[in-house]
Amino acid sequence: FTMTAFTKARQRETRIFGTRGEIYGNGTKIQIHQFLSGKTEIIDTSEDVPASLADHGGGDYALIDSFVSAVAQNNPSLILSGPEETLETHLMTFAAERSRKEEKTISL
Repeated sequence: FTMTAFTKARQRETRIFGTRGEIYGNGTKIQIHQFLSGKTEIIDTSEDVPASLADHGGGDYALIDSFVSAVAQNNPSLILSGPEETLETHLMTFAAERSRKEEKTISL
C-alpha cells in the first residue's frame, strides 16, 4: 500500500510480481510480462467495466472480484476482508494524513 500526497495526478495501480512474470494494471489496461519469453501482452480494460461498478461504487469491482476469485479457486477463503482489516487500513490512512499535516511520526 502506497499513499502519495505530492503528485499531479495519481490513479490506482496494481502490481503483482511472480517468479515467471509480473502483472500491472491501472484501471484502463493490464500488462502481463513474461520473464522467460520477454513478451508483454497488453489488455485494454477501459470500457469493460460498467459505470455502476467503477471505482468505490463497485467496491473497486468488489476488490478485484475478490482477488480474481482467490487466485482462481486455490481459495484462501476467497479473501473477503472483514471489518477489522477495513478499520485498520482506514486508521493507518488517517494517521498518515495526520503525520503529513503535523510533520511528525504517529504511533498506532
